[in-house]
Amino acid sequence: MISRPESLRPALTVAALTGLIEGLALASLLPAISTLASGDALWGLGIGGWLGVFAVLAIVSFGLYFLQERRTYAVALDFLYSIHRLVGDQVSKQPLGWFARPRAGRLSRMVSSELMSAGEIFAHMIGPLIGRIVSAVVIVVAAWLWNPLLGLVLTIAAPVFVVITLASTVLMRRGSAIHEPEEVNLAGRIVEYAQCQGALRSCGRSEDFAPLDDALEATRAAKTRAQWIETLGMLLSGAVTQGVVVALITITGSLAVAGSLQPIPALAFIGLALRFTSTLSTITESAMSLESRRPLLDSIDDVLTAEPLPEPSVPAELPAPGSIQLDGVAFAYAGDSGTGPVLKDVSLSVPAGSMVALVGPSGSGKTTIARLISRFYDVDAGTVRVGGAPVTEQTTEQLMSQLSMVFQDVYLFDDTLEANVAVGREDATREEIREAAALAGVTEIADRLPAGWETRVGEGGRALSGGERQRVAIARALLKQSPIVLLDEATSTLDLENEANIVAAIETLRRQATVLIIAHRLDTIAAADQIIALDDDGGLEAQGTHEELLAADGTYARFWDRLHKAQGWRLTDA
Repeated sequence: MISRPESLRPALTVAALTGLIEGLALASLLPAISTLASGDALWGLGIGGWLGVFAVLAIVSFGLYFLQERRTYAVALDFLYSIHRLVGDQVSKQPLGWFARPRAGRLSRMVSSELMSAGEIFAHMIGPLIGRIVSAVVIVVAAWLWNPLLGLVLTIAAPVFVVITLASTVLMRRGSAIHEPEEVNLAGRIVEYAQCQGALRSCGRSEDFAPLDDALEATRAAKTRAQWIETLGMLLSGAVTQGVVVALITITGSLAVAGSLQPIPALAFIGLALRFTSTLSTITESAMSLESRRPLLDSIDDVLTAEPLPEPSVPAELPAPGSIQLDGVAFAYAGDSGTGPVLKDVSLSVPAGSMVALVGPSGSGKTTIARLISRFYDVDAGTVRVGGAPVTEQTTEQLMSQLSMVFQDVYLFDDTLEANVAVGREDATREEIREAAALAGVTEIADRLPAGWETRVGEGGRALSGGERQRVAIARALLKQSPIVLLDEATSTLDLENEANIVAAIETLRRQATVLIIAHRLDTIAAADQIIALDDDGGLEAQGTHEELLAADGTYARFWDRLHKAQGWRLTDA
């Protein structure tokens, strides 16, 4: 998951060398101060020689520190670049059903602020942490060489800090476990609040969105609880640090009073001990900072370890191109066990070159069938076949090449109108793009936009209405010329003036492809070669032509009668 080893290893090596030089400089204080106090040379060096040693160590330390900063920043930038690529590659392998709405806030937060925070681990934490550890080890070794008793004191102090670090880390982890889920939920509610502004404003509720208020309050309460726990960890670490400092000063003073240490070396050792405890304290703080980043790394790891739907390495043979078949399909959305399965033992057949309409009450599973055909999810039981082969035996590229999908939620890229139509087929000529656009009624949109075909439609296509976005999506399907087209409420948001364009486009589609359409408009349903009626329980009630289902006098006949009566409804003063 992290940056490439060849980039990380040199950075850690330089950090270790920086810590080594820092530790040697601190350890040199003991003989240098002793030489200064006694005036006698120690280890062959007088006070001038020790000053020369300090100067050399300072120059080397400066160079190594500069190199460490360059290396660690390079690792951090490489990490950010690599992890964005890895996340992008992993996301592209996930089935479309993986991109559920609650995940939008989490992904948005992860690839922006969280990744930058994770990059700080390499830029500001790993290098200094390694350097401080090496420096502390050098100080302990030097203390043993100078005075074994002092070395023993520092050696005992080190594991105390380790234990406190572990305890503080546990408390920090506990705090993160309390507030992190609430922060993720809050991010999702913020995205939801932004996306549903139209509905909220139309109901006069844009200033008071209860789910967002609840998420804010839950996050505040969780952060408060977590802060107390994390503060306890920090207080514990600080109190023990001061306790160790006092113990080291007390022991050193006792040894000086007893005559085991000369006063000047004792003062030098106290200074070294203070620096040693400061180094250990920095190590503790770095470890706690790393622990605070654990949820960030866990969220990245969740994405990188997400298992895509299994698929074969080679395309399958397609014995019946353009056909769709469901055999005994049952399916329930994950996490919705309380509501039961959406589909129960559904079997249907859509012959190649035909137009089939799916009808049924809301919640009967019409959209779910379209999603299973597109392999948003795998079925719980039964088999879905496209082109005569099970979708589980086809590669994603092979399956998607057979399908054009026009669903209710159409997404347009922040690009020109023409470029958004051209997404349908990469190698399409301008003439082909314009022809498909004309059939879907997009030309009329281009004619009234300020820059025509070169007008940018904004992120998600916000510059266009919902019906206009659907027309662009249908133009994409016409341009792609795939053997199967799935239309989910493709005419649901179109006004009467432009509906004729879409009806003509659907007629063109049915001449060149198999069309499975989910619709409520009378003319669309009646024009279908076959109609498949679903019941309230997610089962298949009837399948046949319009006339056959009317003659059967079942749910479809009653559904048709209600639609027919609703066609004449109008608003009146009464």
